[in-house]
Parts: sequence; C-alpha cells; structure tokens
Amino acid sequence: MENLDGWSDVLRCKWSVAVLAALHDGYCRPSQILRLYPELTFKVLWQRLRKLERLNLVERIAFDGFPRHTEYQLTPSGRVVAKWAKRLMESGLTLDELTAVLRCRYMVAILRLLAQHPRRPKGLQARLKIADKLLFERLAKLEALGLVRREIVPTRPVQVLYHLTDRAQTLLPLLMDELLAFPDLLKGSNKRQRTKTPAPL
Repeated sequence: MENLDGWSDVLRCKWSVAVLAALHDGYCRPSQILRLYPELTFKVLWQRLRKLERLNLVERIAFDGFPRHTEYQLTPSGRVVAKWAKRLMESGLTLDELTAVLRCRYMVAILRLLAQHPRRPKGLQARLKIADKLLFERLAKLEALGLVRREIVPTRPVQVLYHLTDRAQTLLPLLMDELLAFPDLLKGSNKRQRTKTPAPL
C-alpha cells in the first residue's frame, strides 16, 4: 500500500490528473491516452499508471492473443477520484495552472480563508503565519489565474481587500471537502492484475 506521500504526489501531478480524467472518459489503452495528450511521453505515462495501480485507483488488464495488448480501467475508488479529476479539468484552468495551485498549500489555504469573507493582506498573514513577500507572490499568482480579485477601499488610510472570484467559487469545492476525503479511499488498497483471453470470433 502506498503511503499518503504517494497519494499527495498523485494529486499534485498534472499527468496523473489528466490520465484519471482520460480513463473517466473511456480511454483505456496507453496509446489512446498518448494521442489525447501529445506532450505526454510514454515513460511518464507508464510511471503514472504504475503509481495509480499501486494506489488501487486503476487496474491493468493484459489481453492474450495476437496482437497482445494492455488496457487500464478504474477501480471503484478510482472512479470517485477520476470524477473529481474530470471536474477539475473542466474548471477552465490549464493543467499547469491546476498543478501550480495544488502544489502550493498556501494558495489553497488563501482560497479557503477568502471563502469565509473578504480579507486584508494583514489578516491573511496573521492566519497563515507567512512572510509578506511570500503572501503577495501567492496573491499575485491567484489574481493572475483569475481566482481572486483585489479591491481598493477609498478610506483613510487606503485599504486593500481580496475577494474570491466566481471562477474560484466553482473550483474551491474540488480543493476542499472532496480532496481531503480521498486518502480514506486508500485504506486496504492492494495491487490487482488479471488476464483476459478474448472470446472466440
């Protein structure tokens, strides 16, 4: 059984998310997945599939006969995660943008705090306990992704408030409750493989 570090690696890997979404859509052969994502190499695909298999999210089916080929299908746990991956892919962010958010705990934390109510940078800093420079770098990234917006309040002194955008409101549930619940799917996971022989024509 993979530990939770392996699980976190899957969630933060753009190709793992992409492969799960592809399997959700019915692409079961490695060659089909490679055609779907031209930038994905065979080596990386093989590594991701092996990782997903060890986590009991996919299972490999080797077909006898000629030509021999291998297909992958989602396990019951894998179908749950693949549904999440598909919804994540439909968020409007690119794969690189998605993984930039998933890999940074502070970005997710900022979004969760802003979901409660708009906040000033000092309020975010007090909750997150991070340096000013790091906070403003993360806020600038989230603003560039269209997930937060900045409001200048014309008071004395001038105040700055950060709000979630509608785009972030749609994305946030996928980064919170569902995401946090997924490690429970790993309990009791094990590797499985079976061989099928095609029925006679």
